[in-house]
Amino acid sequence: MTPQEVYDYKRRWQTSVQKYSFYIHSDRRREAIEWCKESLPKQCWHHTQFTDVYEDTMSFESRVHCLYFIEWYGWKIK
Repeated sequence: MTPQEVYDYKRRWQTSVQKYSFYIHSDRRREAIEWCKESLPKQCWHHTQFTDVYEDTMSFESRVHCLYFIEWYGWKIK
């Protein structure tokens, strides 16, 4: 995909009702972004800095990708 196609694709799923988000501590930002770059296609995730105090948001197109990220991040899924 070209950079423009990636951008358009991400905007489409980010504005849809069904997207999956997970909040991370800003201290773990670099390692979270690196994990996403290595593990997921670039059009399937998005990082937003400072959505709250010491908090960033990782958004994913699919529930499966979000669950993989949560597992890597170290949270137990109930």
